Amino acid sequence: MNAAAAARASIIRTSMVPIPAGFAYSNDVESTRPPAQGMQGRDAGPRMRAAENPSDQVSHEERQRVIQVLDYLEYKARCDYERQQQQQQQQQRPEQKSGFYTAGPNDSFDSLNKPPPDVVVEVDSSSRGRVVRMFTIFPYRDMSWVVNFGFVTGSIVFVVNAVLGVLPVIDPALAFPTLTTVALPATILIGAFFFLVSGCLGFVAAFNANRGTVEVPIKGAMSGGANYRPALIGSESWVWFPSGPEFAKIAQTFPFQAGVFQLTGGMILSISAFAGIPGLLNPEENLALFQGLVFLPQVIGGSMFVFANIVLTIFVQDRWYKPKPSCADWQGGFWNAVGSTGFAITGVLLLMGDTTGAAWTSLYGSVAFLMGSVIQLYALMEFHPTPWAA
Repeated sequence: MNAAAAARASIIRTSMVPIPAGFAYSNDVESTRPPAQGMQGRDAGPRMRAAENPSDQVSHEERQRVIQVLDYLEYKARCDYERQQQQQQQQQRPEQKSGFYTAGPNDSFDSLNKPPPDVVVEVDSSSRGRVVRMFTIFPYRDMSWVVNFGFVTGSIVFVVNAVLGVLPVIDPALAFPTLTTVALPATILIGAFFFLVSGCLGFVAAFNANRGTVEVPIKGAMSGGANYRPALIGSESWVWFPSGPEFAKIAQTFPFQAGVFQLTGGMILSISAFAGIPGLLNPEENLALFQGLVFLPQVIGGSMFVFANIVLTIFVQDRWYKPKPSCADWQGGFWNAVGSTGFAITGVLLLMGDTTGAAWTSLYGSVAFLMGSVIQLYALMEFHPTPWAA
């Protein structure tokens, strides 16, 4: 499971509470809703609200309520003073460009001390839209998408490998001369390569999951949330490796720790893929060494994948003991965990000499992991309703 994507999705969903039109704040421009046709000036606001809420009734007590008179000059002076204070704070801390920030309802963009973002994350949770965008939008500047795409590609290669491994089990006549010497080792090696590279890039994605900017409404706005703007590859907010204090904070998060565990498991699985190249090791000369470098890493690496994906699945739940099958992120982590059990059990069966059971187990594990990876890509496309990262 893509740990960085899970962490960033949590950040985005936490920060992106709908902001009423007219109160939204976008850097130095206030976003206002255009008045309805035929409404102008002071009539636009009241009439628009009346049109949107025709059932609202104002009580007699409400009509008699006394409205406090605003001293405009005093209000303007107070706003100018607060703006001045914010600018002074910005000048005093110019070196602080990124990190972990919290935004309160009265914070302004300047108080976050972050680089100007490039894009705003938009959300479209429709199932049909996400499926369509999986094949039409390719946000290569979003590292989380790159990581997901790598896992999907690697999973497809592993499924091909598993299908090739099952062919002689179904019918020995289906086996071709280069099956065991070229096809099977090559597909295992390619799949392991994609998994290893995706795991390494997942680290970089995790370093930047919290480096986006949080855009909050202007002071006094009646709003309950903010907009999240991610750090894209090549943007000012992007880093390939964070500072020491920032790395220390990232290392304390569950998604990062699970990602480390999963990457370690991927590296161990890669040992099995490389050691299994024909000609490197001869099982007839040293069976124990062959099993220790080819079969045993599958057991260890697969088990580490299982643990990491279970942790990430629990992370996306509202309660650690309460499954969340309606969530796409949860489904992705669950099926990745199921697929990882197939990798581990395959190694156990190979150590026992059961090649037939290992072939079928490898197939179910590869298919399940592919399902989880595709579901995670589907979940990620919620934040790509437009090609903002392409």
